[in-house]
Amino acid sequence: MRVSRSSRNTRDSIGSVSAPFNEGKEFDSLYREFNEMLHFVVRGITFATETAADLEEANEKEEVANLEGIVRKYVDMENNLNNKREAIDELRTKMNAGNKVDLVETFESLHESAFEEYENSTENEKYFQNEYYIEFRQKIWEVNHPDEAMPTLDGNDDDDIVMGQQKESLFCPITTLLFEEPVTGKVCKHTYSKDAILQLIRRNRNTVVCPVAGCDKHITEHDLIPNKRIERKVARYRVTGNDPMDDVEYMNIE
Repeated sequence: MRVSRSSRNTRDSIGSVSAPFNEGKEFDSLYREFNEMLHFVVRGITFATETAADLEEANEKEEVANLEGIVRKYVDMENNLNNKREAIDELRTKMNAGNKVDLVETFESLHESAFEEYENSTENEKYFQNEYYIEFRQKIWEVNHPDEAMPTLDGNDDDDIVMGQQKESLFCPITTLLFEEPVTGKVCKHTYSKDAILQLIRRNRNTVVCPVAGCDKHITEHDLIPNKRIERKVARYRVTGNDPMDDVEYMNIE
């Protein structure tokens, strides 16, 4: 099985940690490291997206395609980092429960299993449901189609596909008002007004169950990412005064 360099670095960090683990200091250090790396990944995607939009305006199709390939690599990196964090979460849970585990072996087993699952995923599963990749494609689309909804990325409009998707409106599920600084949860892909969801999270000891009906995913402040695509749609609605439901799109929600 392949293990990336960053996987080996994380493995080495785990292997070098000394007791006591129950204080959580070593795990907290790893979480900070993951968050820092994710921050750089997001910055890279944002820069590539903004640059690609400028190049699309200049009709530099080849350069835009190259940047799309780079964004896909960033998405792969994001998934890899999130899989590592989930492996650390499970490792921490096992240790807090009093189970004796081999740190390195358990971490590698958990992470490599997730890594192989991702490697064997389809293009649709890897990219077409990823918020960052959708944002990239949306921004490119809007250069030449500012008032048109972007087609589904897989080009499939069958009823089965539509049934497996969820409408994404311009209203916050918490305030029921138009989104203000919309942010989307990386775990469940639902969107909220920033201040509204942060207030919920902070009132509930920094984690809260997603407020969207039927969703049981837990959300923390670190799971939230700005949703510029929805923010632009809200801004257009405020200018044009069109019925916001005219701007509803179908989005894949896992």
